[in-house]
Amino acid sequence: MSFNATESAFEGFRLARRAPLAILAWAGAYVAFFLVFFAVAGGNLVNIISLAERVEQNPSPSMSDLTMLGQAYGAMMGLALPLSLLFGAVLATAVARSVIRPQDKRFGYLRLGRDELRVLGATLLVAVLMFVVTMGGALIVGLFAGLAAGTGASWLILPAVLAGLALVAVAIWLAVRLSLVVPMTFAEEKIALKESWAMTKGRFWPLLGMAILAGVMSILVGLLGSIVIAPLNLIFGGLNSLIGAETTNVVALLTRFWPALLIWGVVNALLSAAQAAIIYAPFSSAYLGLKGERRA
Repeated sequence: MSFNATESAFEGFRLARRAPLAILAWAGAYVAFFLVFFAVAGGNLVNIISLAERVEQNPSPSMSDLTMLGQAYGAMMGLALPLSLLFGAVLATAVARSVIRPQDKRFGYLRLGRDELRVLGATLLVAVLMFVVTMGGALIVGLFAGLAAGTGASWLILPAVLAGLALVAVAIWLAVRLSLVVPMTFAEEKIALKESWAMTKGRFWPLLGMAILAGVMSILVGLLGSIVIAPLNLIFGGLNSLIGAETTNVVALLTRFWPALLIWGVVNALLSAAQAAIIYAPFSSAYLGLKGERRA
């Protein structure tokens, strides 16, 4: 097997055709995640929706409104972030397993074991590395911008712009060089940052093109899904039906708004599962292709 960027970009669609039950299983996992998320952070979510609506309707929102919105969002993220990270690792590993070990199809390729924990650890390491690099670059850009604003030296604007562009370029380059960490961590049963760095050497542009093509296709699927879900939201209200219910407990919310929440959850789960396949599968396909080329 050899690496072809265009063919790898379409691996998600081939996966959906090859294992449609896996896509449905992932959608079911999303529904389960939504239910757990709403049970854990539903009150905070409703509060955020109501506060955001208040801020949007007020042409000059007060600092207290913005502070309350920020605090509500922070409280929700404190509850939801650990769940989201774990679920993301489980789903990313399932997609990698479906491409690298397609015969291991039990439970729609979904597991919760050492593979998933390794992928979670690798994902966190990549996230920390990206955060350090981007924050360091942002501080440099902010320094130039602050000097330009504070001293009135217009000639500092150009270095600030160039530093910003350089930061974007470095972030993209780093993301591409580490783009095979998840499939390699799964396939080789170890956190594979160095291995991804080595395997992607000299393959930046094909991998970047593959990622862009997969991203565009994911956006198109999302747009098509929004067309489908729009009339359903008009009928059932979607999440907008929760506005004004921030004082209601979670059980009462589920009892009162379950049709809107169910429709929103199912449709978005199907879309999210399809988009996960479209986004993640190409990198596992690229790993297999590059591994085959290396052996050849």
